[in-house]
Amino acid sequence: MIARFLSSPDKARTRSLIAAISCAALAGCGFGLLMPLVALNLEAMTGSAAVVGANAAAAALSTLLATPLIPALMARTAPRQTVIICALITAAGFVLFPAMPDPVIWFVLRFVMGLSVTIIFVASETWINQLAKPESRASLLAVYATVLAGGFGSGGLLLSVLGSQGWTPWIAGGVIYALGALPIMILRGPPITPPSLEESGLKALLSAARLAPLAMLAGLVFGGLETNVFALMPVYAERIGIAERGVGLLVAIGALGAIALQIPLGKLADRTGRDRTLSGVALSAVILSVAMGLAGANLWLLIPMVFFFVGASSAFYTIGLAMIGERVQPGALASANAAFIFAYGLGSLLGPALGGVSMDIADPWGLMVAFAAMAGLYFTLSLVSKGRSRH
Repeated sequence: MIARFLSSPDKARTRSLIAAISCAALAGCGFGLLMPLVALNLEAMTGSAAVVGANAAAAALSTLLATPLIPALMARTAPRQTVIICALITAAGFVLFPAMPDPVIWFVLRFVMGLSVTIIFVASETWINQLAKPESRASLLAVYATVLAGGFGSGGLLLSVLGSQGWTPWIAGGVIYALGALPIMILRGPPITPPSLEESGLKALLSAARLAPLAMLAGLVFGGLETNVFALMPVYAERIGIAERGVGLLVAIGALGAIALQIPLGKLADRTGRDRTLSGVALSAVILSVAMGLAGANLWLLIPMVFFFVGASSAFYTIGLAMIGERVQPGALASANAAFIFAYGLGSLLGPALGGVSMDIADPWGLMVAFAAMAGLYFTLSLVSKGRSRH
C-alpha cells in the first residue's frame, strides 16, 4: 500500500503537500526549540533582555536580507534541492551553539540559520499555496499552520523534557532539521513552480505588496508577536517567578492553542471573509495581552490566556497567506510569499527590540504593553482601510 501511494499518479498532489507540510513542521519543531533555548542560555550568560531580543533580531535581519533574493534563487536553481541543502545547513548550525558559547558568535549563528530557515519556509509555503484550491485555500493553509504549530509545540515540550543546559537539546535540534530533509527527498509529486526572472525581482515584490497591503501588515504583526512569544515570553515568565519547566509548558500551551484554533479560524475566514476575521483576531489579542499582564505569576490563569492569545494571533499568518493566494497568480506566488515573509521578518526584527526595551523600562510588564500595541496597530489600520473602502 505504501509503495502504491509513493508511485500512484493520482496521489502526486497529496505527496507534494505532505512533503511540503512535513518539512515545514519539522523545521518548526526545531525553531520552537531553538528560540527559547537560545533565550534562556543568553539570559544566563548576560542577564539582559535587550541582548536576548537583539539576538532574536539577528535572525529577523537575515530574513529581511534573504527574502528579496529568494524568488531569484528559486528561478535559477532547483527549489526542492535548495530546501534540502538549507535543512542540512540548519542542522549543522544547531550543534555549533554549545561548541562556541560566546554571545557574539551566537549572533552570527542566528543570522546564518535565519537565512536557511527563511528559504525553507518561503519555498514550502509557496508550494502549498500553489497546490491549494481557491474555495478552500484558508482551510488548507490552516491545516498547514496546525501541523506547523504542532512542530513548534513539540519544540517547547522538548525544552521542558531536555532542559536548556548541556549538549542534549542542541543535538536534538540538529537531528530534527536533518529529518526535515527526508520528506522532500522521498515524496515525489508536482514540484514548486519557480517564478520567471521577470517575476523574481524587487519590483515584483513591491507589486505583490500593493495587491494585498493588509496581508503584508498581518505578516508584520505576526512576526513581532511570535518572536516575542518564543524569545521574550520565557524571560518574562522567569522574571515573574515561574520555574523553567513552567516556562517550557507555557511555550507548549501556546503552540497547542495554535493547533486547536487554526482550522476553525481558517474555516471561519473562508465563510465570512478574511479581512473581518483578522480584525476580530487583532481585537482579541489586545484584550488578552492586558489580561495576561493582570494575571501575574498565576500559572493556572496564564495557561488558558496564553493558549488563546497564541492560537488567535497565529491566524495573522494563516489568513494573511490565504489573502495573498486569492489575489496573486501562481507564477507570482513566490515573490508575493517572499514579500509576506519580508514583512514577517521586519516584524520579527522590530518586535523583539520593542519588547526587550519595554521590559527593561517596565520590568517585566512592558512585554504585555508591546503585545497590545502590535495587535492594536493592525486593528486600527484595518478599521481605517474598511472606512476608506466604504467611502
